[in-house]
Amino acid sequence: MSTPHVRNDSVYQGIALIVSAVFLLSLADASVKYFSTRLALWQLFLLVSCISVPLLGTWLATRISSGQLHVTSVPWVTARSILLLLMWVAYYSALPLIPLSVAAVAIYTTPLFIAILSTCYGAERLSARGWIAVAVGFAGVAIVLRPGSEAFDLAVLLPVIGAVFYAAAMVVTRRHCRGEHPLVMALGLNIAFLIAASFGGLLSYLGGPALMASAPGLFLTWQPIGWQEAIFIVSYAIALVTINTATAKAYQIAPSALIGTFDYIYLIFACLWGYLIFDEVPGVHTWGGMLLILVAGLLVIRR
Repeated sequence: MSTPHVRNDSVYQGIALIVSAVFLLSLADASVKYFSTRLALWQLFLLVSCISVPLLGTWLATRISSGQLHVTSVPWVTARSILLLLMWVAYYSALPLIPLSVAAVAIYTTPLFIAILSTCYGAERLSARGWIAVAVGFAGVAIVLRPGSEAFDLAVLLPVIGAVFYAAAMVVTRRHCRGEHPLVMALGLNIAFLIAASFGGLLSYLGGPALMASAPGLFLTWQPIGWQEAIFIVSYAIALVTINTATAKAYQIAPSALIGTFDYIYLIFACLWGYLIFDEVPGVHTWGGMLLILVAGLLVIRR
């Protein structure tokens, strides 16, 4: 008699976890946009990874030395980390240039690309309804981006490119990293951040003003860290660990289709922060495209 009650409790807990995770994620992304003129992206990645790598590395070394943990797929964890790094770079490079709501709509085309890549690479057949959903989703993208019009900005393609990288990372995770501990993959990602940020910072220094002008969010001159930036960096590092843990737990204790549906609440939060922090009001094209992408994503998830 108690089984349904336990199951319902798990479902509600899973919903609470995913809503909390996307709330934190949307706030973290809005904060990155807010600090983008005061903190270079490579500088952020370097400082965050300098906090995360020693902590995660110590934990991993302790577990491996005690025989409690084995890392079985280093090459695939590396590939996944590089793909996710490219996703973050593409997405965060776009935030100083376009409204947060538009970037959010573009990055949430990920389920569509996952469906396509899973069909091509993962040998998972996509039904006719799935292909219709993909077509509807990309129609929504076209409405938001409006290619060929005066309102079109090449920067809006960056979150779409980020969505492709994220989808590829998820396919790699599903096929090759399912047995790895989530914190092992988190360490791999932070090591990728550390290495890339070191080279990115050097490139920013050597490239000069011309390179910085071409990509101000990516190659901004490294800035002195004040107390506000320090609080943001530490909070961001903690938020990333919390988001990853909460998301993983949510998908473990509740149906994936249900959790994936609530994942789209990120779009609402992104529009909220865009309005409250940046005075951004989404236009009719953004709302219309968002609705189509939401419908398409839900159809793909529920297949």
